[in-house]
Amino acid sequence: AARAPGLQQHLFRLLSRDIGAAMRMAGDWSADQRMAAFLLGLSQRLATRGFSARRFQLTMARTDIGNYLRLAPETVSRVLKRFQDDGLIVIDRREVDLTDVGRLQALAAPILQN
Repeated sequence: AARAPGLQQHLFRLLSRDIGAAMRMAGDWSADQRMAAFLLGLSQRLATRGFSARRFQLTMARTDIGNYLRLAPETVSRVLKRFQDDGLIVIDRREVDLTDVGRLQALAAPILQN
């Protein structure tokens, strides 16, 4: 990257953005808010790459999601189940369908506004 300044600058920008997102998630937010922000962020990143923003695979295990969000894996599972019961998502193993993006955005708003 040192030999390609444009590449180095792009990598620094990506790292900075990811660190900023991790810092926002590190705040004192509820598990529901963190999970909503996580799902919406993943949706947005996939949409940017040309994939479906609404229906996608969770490539991370619940343990990894929990580590990223500072939640226990059991909490991740409970929140996903609650989101499904409330009609926010439909989940089948690792396949997720965001069925109520508006309510997810409302939940994640405090995190996404920071």
